[in-house]
Amino acid sequence: MDYLDKLVHFAQVRGEINIRCEFQGEWQVEHNEHSNSKGIFHLIEEGECWLTLEDQRFHLTQGDIFFLPQERPHLMGNLPENKENTPSHKSKYGVFEVQKIGHGAADLKMFCGAFYYQKNALLTTSLPDYLHLNLRNTSIQPLVQLFLQEAMKQENGNQSVIDALANVLFIYIIRHVISFGMMGQGVLYALQDKRLNPVILRLLQAPAQDWRIEQLAELASMSRANFIRVFQQQIGMSPGRFLTKVRLDLAAFLLKQSQKTVLAIALEVGYQSEAHFSKAFKNTYQVSPSLYRKV
Repeated sequence: MDYLDKLVHFAQVRGEINIRCEFQGEWQVEHNEHSNSKGIFHLIEEGECWLTLEDQRFHLTQGDIFFLPQERPHLMGNLPENKENTPSHKSKYGVFEVQKIGHGAADLKMFCGAFYYQKNALLTTSLPDYLHLNLRNTSIQPLVQLFLQEAMKQENGNQSVIDALANVLFIYIIRHVISFGMMGQGVLYALQDKRLNPVILRLLQAPAQDWRIEQLAELASMSRANFIRVFQQQIGMSPGRFLTKVRLDLAAFLLKQSQKTVLAIALEVGYQSEAHFSKAFKNTYQVSPSLYRKV
């Protein structure tokens, strides 16, 4: 399993695409939610619109996807100027909630979806504040076309297929981010550093090992002091805190995805006792491992 697979597992990513918008005439829609355990995206099927994020405005056209890795308040409208919200009429079409504005042929057709993940996951916190991508002539375009074909059907298994395509879309977006160096501080950024790459890979592959700073610095071919400084700068946390984060994120994944006992999971991720593990887990997730498994 490569590092991206591991980071996706640790983040417990789950995608869905469940809203289709068909807007005509003048309109504005306001999104007020804020979340660091959920990202949202807008995929323009036809037409164009404007998106306002704080003091920035973006012109979205056919084939564009706008992704907010951490859901943040924003406005969307047919014009760049802000005005009052426009009421929409909601209906149901297959697996989609359809939101309509206006009565004529739609000027804009757009799908909206979400990615849910573990709060403050290493992967998602290393992504930029937003991503505005045009999918034309990219490796993502065939996937989107497949999704659009599936969206037009009303067959058994539609929801499962569409949500699975959303999960694949997430991976393609992350690959795009890595290929074009669009990440800021965080694990994805640090993995591009030839000195830190072998260290991070080893920590992801074997978090239960009793690592020492001197071992990690040697892997990076750096002095102890310089290694700690560079690691902190690029990832935003100390090596020890990063290792703890990896261990607890893996434990959270195992609690949700396996039937192993809490003690077995504690030992697997590098803790010598269930009590020590449970205390560390609760400090991070604010609930005990047993309760986390149930919610």
